[in-house]
Amino acid sequence: MIIYGQALSGRNSLSADRLDMSFGELMNMYSNDELVIDPEFQRLFRWDLEQRSRFIESILLGIPIPSIFVAEDTDGRWEIVDGLQRLSTILSYFGMLKHTPEKNGWALVAGDVVESLEGLQVADLPVKYQLNIKRSVCRIEVVKWDSNYDMRYELFNRLNTGGSPLTDQEIRNCIFRGISVEFTNLIKQLSSKNDFAELIQPTQKQKDELYLDELVLRFFSLFQNHEKVNKNLSDHMTEYMKMATRKEVDYEGKMEAFNRVVEIVGPIGRSALSGKNGQLSTSLYDGVFNGVAGNIDFYEKAGEAKLREKIEALKEDEEFKKVSGVASNYKERVKKRIERAIEVFAPNE
Repeated sequence: MIIYGQALSGRNSLSADRLDMSFGELMNMYSNDELVIDPEFQRLFRWDLEQRSRFIESILLGIPIPSIFVAEDTDGRWEIVDGLQRLSTILSYFGMLKHTPEKNGWALVAGDVVESLEGLQVADLPVKYQLNIKRSVCRIEVVKWDSNYDMRYELFNRLNTGGSPLTDQEIRNCIFRGISVEFTNLIKQLSSKNDFAELIQPTQKQKDELYLDELVLRFFSLFQNHEKVNKNLSDHMTEYMKMATRKEVDYEGKMEAFNRVVEIVGPIGRSALSGKNGQLSTSLYDGVFNGVAGNIDFYEKAGEAKLREKIEALKEDEEFKKVSGVASNYKERVKKRIERAIEVFAPNE
Protein backbone atom coordinates (compact mmCIF):
# COMPACT_ATOMS: atom_id res chain seq x y z
CA MET A 1 0.00 0.00 0.00
CA ILE A 2 2.90 2.36 0.75
CA ILE A 3 4.34 1.73 -2.72
CA TYR A 4 0.94 2.33 -4.32
CA GLY A 5 0.47 5.56 -2.35
CA GLN A 6 3.90 6.89 -3.34
CA ALA A 7 3.35 5.99 -6.99
CA LEU A 8 -0.08 7.62 -6.96
CA SER A 9 1.36 10.75 -5.37
CA GLY A 10 4.00 10.91 -8.10
CA ARG A 11 1.40 10.46 -10.83
CA ASN A 12 -0.82 13.14 -9.32
CA SER A 13 2.07 15.63 -9.14
CA LEU A 14 2.48 15.49 -12.92
CA SER A 15 0.16 17.51 -15.12
CA ALA A 16 0.69 16.98 -18.83
CA ASP A 17 -0.79 17.60 -22.27
CA ARG A 18 -0.04 15.84 -25.53
CA LEU A 19 -0.31 17.19 -29.07
CA ASP A 20 1.17 16.81 -32.54
CA MET A 21 2.99 19.78 -34.10
CA SER A 22 5.07 20.41 -37.19
CA PHE A 23 8.68 21.52 -36.98
CA GLY A 24 7.62 24.68 -38.81
CA GLU A 25 5.26 25.55 -35.95
CA LEU A 26 8.00 24.87 -33.41
CA MET A 27 10.41 27.06 -35.38
CA ASN A 28 7.88 29.90 -35.33
CA MET A 29 7.37 29.50 -31.58
CA TYR A 30 11.14 29.63 -31.08
CA SER A 31 11.42 32.81 -33.17
CA ASN A 32 8.67 34.41 -31.07
CA ASP A 33 10.33 33.38 -27.77
CA GLU A 34 7.39 31.11 -26.97
CA LEU A 35 9.64 28.05 -27.09
CA VAL A 36 12.65 28.64 -24.85
CA ILE A 37 16.05 27.03 -25.01
CA ASP A 38 18.02 28.66 -22.21
CA PRO A 39 21.50 29.84 -23.30
CA GLU A 40 23.03 27.52 -20.68
CA PHE A 41 21.07 24.63 -22.13
CA GLN A 42 21.58 25.60 -25.77
CA ARG A 43 25.34 25.50 -25.27
CA LEU A 44 24.96 21.77 -24.72
CA PHE A 45 23.89 21.16 -28.31
CA ARG A 46 26.68 18.82 -29.33
CA TRP A 47 25.50 16.30 -31.91
CA ASP A 48 28.29 15.84 -34.42
CA LEU A 49 27.82 16.44 -38.13
CA GLU A 50 26.99 12.82 -38.87
CA GLN A 51 24.33 12.64 -36.15
CA ARG A 52 22.70 15.86 -37.37
CA SER A 53 22.78 14.72 -40.99
CA ARG A 54 21.24 11.34 -40.13
CA PHE A 55 18.40 13.12 -38.35
CA ILE A 56 17.65 15.39 -41.32
CA GLU A 57 17.80 12.35 -43.60
CA SER A 58 15.37 10.47 -41.31
CA ILE A 59 12.87 13.33 -41.60
CA LEU A 60 13.16 13.40 -45.38
CA LEU A 61 12.63 9.63 -45.48
CA GLY A 62 9.48 9.95 -43.35
CA ILE A 63 10.87 7.97 -40.43
CA PRO A 64 8.77 8.67 -37.27
CA ILE A 65 10.33 11.16 -34.85
CA PRO A 66 10.54 10.42 -31.10
CA SER A 67 8.46 12.69 -28.85
CA ILE A 68 9.82 16.02 -27.67
CA PHE A 69 9.14 16.89 -24.03
CA VAL A 70 8.72 20.48 -22.89
CA ALA A 71 7.89 22.10 -19.55
CA GLU A 72 5.39 24.96 -19.45
CA ASP A 73 6.53 27.86 -17.27
CA THR A 74 4.33 30.29 -15.33
CA ASP A 75 4.03 32.54 -18.41
CA GLY A 76 2.85 29.69 -20.59
CA ARG A 77 6.10 29.44 -22.55
CA TRP A 78 7.62 26.05 -23.27
CA GLU A 79 11.09 25.09 -22.08
CA ILE A 80 12.88 22.11 -23.59
CA VAL A 81 13.11 19.07 -21.32
CA ASP A 82 14.02 16.31 -23.77
CA GLY A 83 14.68 16.74 -27.49
CA LEU A 84 17.38 19.42 -27.41
CA GLN A 85 19.60 17.70 -29.95
CA ARG A 86 16.75 17.05 -32.39
CA LEU A 87 15.21 20.50 -32.21
CA SER A 88 18.57 22.29 -32.26
CA THR A 89 19.53 20.32 -35.36
CA ILE A 90 16.50 21.70 -37.21
CA LEU A 91 17.00 25.25 -35.93
CA SER A 92 20.72 25.33 -36.69
CA TYR A 93 20.28 23.83 -40.16
CA PHE A 94 17.82 26.61 -40.99
CA GLY A 95 20.20 29.19 -39.45
CA MET A 96 17.87 30.12 -36.58
CA LEU A 97 19.75 29.03 -33.45
CA LYS A 98 20.16 31.94 -31.02
CA HIS A 99 23.03 32.62 -28.59
CA THR A 100 25.30 30.17 -30.44
CA PRO A 101 25.03 31.42 -34.08
CA GLU A 102 28.39 29.83 -34.87
CA LYS A 103 26.55 26.49 -34.91
CA ASN A 104 24.25 27.66 -37.72
CA GLY A 105 24.64 27.18 -41.45
CA TRP A 106 26.26 23.76 -41.66
CA ALA A 107 26.23 21.36 -44.62
CA LEU A 108 24.96 17.77 -44.61
CA VAL A 109 27.19 14.77 -45.09
CA ALA A 110 26.17 11.88 -47.32
CA GLY A 111 23.25 9.93 -45.89
CA ASP A 112 23.13 6.17 -45.40
CA VAL A 113 20.26 6.02 -47.90
CA VAL A 114 20.40 9.39 -49.69
CA GLU A 115 24.09 9.83 -50.52
CA SER A 116 23.35 12.91 -52.65
CA LEU A 117 22.82 14.98 -49.47
CA GLU A 118 26.58 15.43 -49.28
CA GLY A 119 27.56 19.11 -48.94
CA LEU A 120 24.02 20.52 -49.07
CA GLN A 121 23.19 23.52 -46.91
CA VAL A 122 19.54 24.40 -46.40
CA ALA A 123 19.58 26.90 -49.33
CA ASP A 124 20.83 24.10 -51.59
CA LEU A 125 17.86 21.86 -50.82
CA PRO A 126 14.94 22.01 -53.26
CA VAL A 127 12.08 24.04 -51.77
CA LYS A 128 9.97 20.89 -51.72
CA TYR A 129 12.40 19.22 -49.31
CA GLN A 130 12.71 22.32 -47.14
CA LEU A 131 8.92 22.30 -46.79
CA ASN A 132 8.93 18.55 -46.10
CA ILE A 133 11.16 19.18 -43.11
CA LYS A 134 9.04 22.07 -41.83
CA ARG A 135 5.80 20.13 -42.29
CA SER A 136 7.07 16.96 -40.62
CA VAL A 137 5.10 16.29 -37.46
CA CYS A 138 6.30 15.10 -34.08
CA ARG A 139 4.52 14.42 -30.81
CA ILE A 140 4.93 17.10 -28.13
CA GLU A 141 4.51 16.12 -24.48
CA VAL A 142 3.88 19.19 -22.31
CA VAL A 143 4.63 19.05 -18.58
CA LYS A 144 2.47 21.78 -17.05
CA TRP A 145 3.93 24.52 -14.89
CA ASP A 146 2.02 23.37 -11.80
CA SER A 147 3.74 19.97 -11.78
CA ASN A 148 5.79 19.10 -8.72
CA TYR A 149 9.35 20.38 -9.26
CA ASP A 150 11.00 17.17 -8.06
CA MET A 151 8.98 15.19 -10.58
CA ARG A 152 10.07 17.57 -13.33
CA TYR A 153 13.72 16.86 -12.50
CA GLU A 154 12.99 13.13 -12.39
CA LEU A 155 11.31 13.32 -15.79
CA PHE A 156 14.28 15.17 -17.27
CA ASN A 157 16.73 12.65 -15.82
CA ARG A 158 14.87 9.57 -17.00
CA LEU A 159 14.23 10.92 -20.49
CA ASN A 160 17.89 11.75 -20.96
CA THR A 161 18.52 8.85 -23.33
CA GLY A 162 19.40 10.52 -26.63
CA GLY A 163 22.46 9.99 -28.82
CA SER A 164 24.46 12.47 -26.69
CA PRO A 165 22.95 12.15 -23.21
CA LEU A 166 23.58 14.94 -20.74
CA THR A 167 25.67 14.44 -17.63
CA ASP A 168 24.16 14.81 -14.16
CA GLN A 169 25.74 18.26 -13.80
CA GLU A 170 24.40 19.45 -17.15
CA ILE A 171 20.92 18.38 -16.08
CA ARG A 172 21.28 20.13 -12.71
CA ASN A 173 22.40 23.39 -14.34
CA CYS A 174 19.54 23.37 -16.82
CA ILE A 175 16.81 22.55 -14.34
CA PHE A 176 17.85 24.65 -11.36
CA ARG A 177 18.52 27.78 -13.40
CA GLY A 178 14.73 27.88 -13.57
CA ILE A 179 14.74 28.82 -9.86
CA SER A 180 17.76 31.12 -9.75
CA VAL A 181 21.07 31.53 -11.57
CA GLU A 182 23.01 32.87 -8.58
CA PHE A 183 24.38 29.57 -7.26
CA THR A 184 24.88 28.12 -10.74
CA ASN A 185 26.92 31.17 -11.70
CA LEU A 186 28.99 30.89 -8.51
CA ILE A 187 29.85 27.27 -9.31
CA LYS A 188 30.80 28.25 -12.85
CA GLN A 189 32.90 31.16 -11.63
CA LEU A 190 34.92 28.91 -9.30
CA SER A 191 35.28 26.11 -11.84
CA SER A 192 36.58 28.47 -14.53
CA LYS A 193 39.55 29.72 -12.50
CA ASN A 194 42.87 28.87 -14.11
CA ASP A 195 44.51 27.52 -10.95
CA PHE A 196 41.71 24.99 -10.45
CA ALA A 197 41.79 23.91 -14.09
CA GLU A 198 45.57 23.50 -13.90
CA LEU A 199 45.18 21.35 -10.80
CA ILE A 200 42.53 19.07 -12.35
CA GLN A 201 43.81 19.15 -15.97
CA PRO A 202 40.48 18.12 -17.50
CA THR A 203 40.12 16.84 -21.05
CA GLN A 204 38.13 18.92 -23.52
CA LYS A 205 35.31 16.40 -23.24
CA GLN A 206 35.26 16.82 -19.46
CA LYS A 207 35.15 20.61 -19.86
CA ASP A 208 32.24 20.33 -22.28
CA GLU A 209 30.36 18.06 -19.89
CA LEU A 210 30.85 20.45 -16.93
CA TYR A 211 33.14 18.09 -15.01
CA LEU A 212 34.85 21.02 -13.28
CA ASP A 213 31.47 22.44 -12.22
CA GLU A 214 30.57 19.05 -10.80
CA LEU A 215 33.80 18.85 -8.79
CA VAL A 216 33.11 22.27 -7.26
CA LEU A 217 29.56 21.22 -6.38
CA ARG A 218 30.93 17.97 -4.98
CA PHE A 219 33.09 19.90 -2.51
CA PHE A 220 30.27 22.28 -1.57
CA SER A 221 27.88 19.41 -0.91
CA LEU A 222 30.35 17.47 1.28
CA PHE A 223 32.41 20.05 3.17
CA GLN A 224 31.06 20.26 6.73
CA ASN A 225 28.04 18.38 5.41
CA HIS A 226 29.17 14.80 4.74
CA GLU A 227 27.27 13.39 7.72
CA LYS A 228 24.02 14.39 5.98
CA VAL A 229 24.63 12.15 2.97
CA ASN A 230 21.65 9.78 3.09
CA LYS A 231 21.53 8.72 -0.59
CA ASN A 232 24.08 8.03 -3.27
CA LEU A 233 26.47 10.92 -3.88
CA SER A 234 24.92 12.08 -7.16
CA ASP A 235 21.46 12.39 -5.56
CA HIS A 236 23.00 14.12 -2.54
CA MET A 237 24.68 16.66 -4.83
CA THR A 238 21.42 17.25 -6.68
CA GLU A 239 19.56 17.81 -3.42
CA TYR A 240 22.26 20.19 -2.18
CA MET A 241 22.18 22.21 -5.40
CA LYS A 242 18.41 22.49 -5.22
CA MET A 243 18.61 23.74 -1.62
CA ALA A 244 21.47 26.13 -2.42
CA THR A 245 19.58 27.52 -5.41
CA ARG A 246 16.60 28.14 -3.15
CA LYS A 247 18.95 29.69 -0.54
CA GLU A 248 17.94 27.05 2.00
CA VAL A 249 21.60 26.42 2.91
CA ASP A 250 24.39 28.86 3.69
CA TYR A 251 27.17 28.28 1.17
CA GLU A 252 29.00 31.61 1.27
CA GLY A 253 31.80 30.40 3.57
CA LYS A 254 32.45 27.38 1.38
CA MET A 255 33.51 29.62 -1.49
CA GLU A 256 36.39 31.00 0.60
CA ALA A 257 37.36 27.53 1.81
CA PHE A 258 37.40 26.18 -1.74
CA ASN A 259 39.65 28.97 -3.00
CA ARG A 260 42.05 28.54 -0.08
CA VAL A 261 42.32 24.78 -0.64
CA VAL A 262 43.06 25.26 -4.35
CA GLU A 263 45.78 27.76 -3.48
CA ILE A 264 47.34 25.33 -0.95
CA VAL A 265 47.14 22.14 -3.04
CA GLY A 266 47.82 23.80 -6.41
CA PRO A 267 51.65 23.91 -6.15
CA ILE A 268 51.79 20.11 -5.77
CA GLY A 269 49.75 19.67 -8.93
CA ARG A 270 47.52 16.93 -10.23
CA SER A 271 49.60 14.18 -8.62
CA ALA A 272 48.07 15.20 -5.29
CA LEU A 273 44.72 13.90 -6.51
CA SER A 274 45.89 11.03 -8.73
CA GLY A 275 46.04 7.32 -8.03
CA LYS A 276 48.85 4.94 -8.99
CA ASN A 277 47.51 4.81 -12.55
CA GLY A 278 48.01 8.55 -12.92
CA GLN A 279 44.28 9.18 -13.32
CA LEU A 280 42.49 11.74 -11.17
CA SER A 281 40.66 9.99 -8.34
CA THR A 282 37.46 11.61 -7.12
CA SER A 283 37.91 9.71 -3.84
CA LEU A 284 41.29 11.39 -3.36
CA TYR A 285 39.77 14.70 -4.43
CA ASP A 286 37.14 14.31 -1.70
CA GLY A 287 39.73 13.31 0.87
CA VAL A 288 42.39 15.91 0.14
CA PHE A 289 40.02 18.85 -0.33
CA ASN A 290 37.94 18.07 2.76
CA GLY A 291 40.97 17.11 4.85
CA VAL A 292 42.79 20.35 4.04
CA ALA A 293 39.64 22.48 4.31
CA GLY A 294 38.93 21.04 7.76
CA ASN A 295 42.35 22.22 8.95
CA ILE A 296 42.82 25.16 6.62
CA ASP A 297 44.73 27.51 8.95
CA PHE A 298 47.26 24.81 9.81
CA TYR A 299 48.06 23.92 6.19
CA GLU A 300 48.40 27.54 5.12
CA LYS A 301 51.32 27.76 7.55
CA ALA A 302 52.65 24.19 7.57
CA GLY A 303 54.33 24.28 4.19
CA GLU A 304 54.37 22.01 1.15
CA ALA A 305 56.46 19.25 2.73
CA LYS A 306 53.91 18.63 5.49
CA LEU A 307 51.06 18.66 2.98
CA ARG A 308 52.84 16.13 0.76
CA GLU A 309 53.41 13.93 3.79
CA LYS A 310 49.71 13.94 4.65
CA ILE A 311 48.63 13.31 1.06
CA GLU A 312 50.91 10.29 0.82
CA ALA A 313 49.65 9.07 4.19
CA LEU A 314 46.08 9.28 2.91
CA LYS A 315 46.93 7.39 -0.28
CA GLU A 316 48.49 4.56 1.74
CA ASP A 317 45.84 4.50 4.46
CA GLU A 318 44.08 1.11 4.44
CA GLU A 319 40.85 2.43 5.97
CA PHE A 320 40.62 5.14 3.31
CA LYS A 321 41.35 2.69 0.49
CA LYS A 322 38.58 0.37 1.66
CA VAL A 323 35.96 3.07 1.09
CA SER A 324 37.40 4.31 -2.22
CA GLY A 325 37.31 2.78 -5.68
CA VAL A 326 34.39 0.49 -6.55
CA ALA A 327 31.02 1.70 -5.23
CA SER A 328 32.77 4.73 -3.72
CA ASN A 329 29.69 6.92 -4.22
CA TYR A 330 27.55 4.78 -1.93
CA LYS A 331 26.40 6.89 1.03
CA GLU A 332 28.19 4.99 3.83
CA ARG A 333 31.44 4.89 1.88
CA VAL A 334 31.26 8.64 1.25
CA LYS A 335 30.75 9.38 4.94
CA LYS A 336 33.56 7.07 6.09
CA ARG A 337 35.92 8.38 3.40
CA ILE A 338 35.52 12.00 4.47
CA GLU A 339 35.72 11.15 8.16
CA ARG A 340 38.90 9.17 7.66
CA ALA A 341 40.48 11.91 5.53
CA ILE A 342 39.79 14.49 8.24
CA GLU A 343 41.46 12.20 10.78
CA VAL A 344 44.53 11.67 8.59
CA PHE A 345 44.90 15.40 7.91
CA ALA A 346 44.48 16.34 11.59
CA PRO A 347 47.54 18.44 12.65
CA ASN A 348 48.35 16.10 15.55
CA GLU A 349 48.91 13.08 13.29
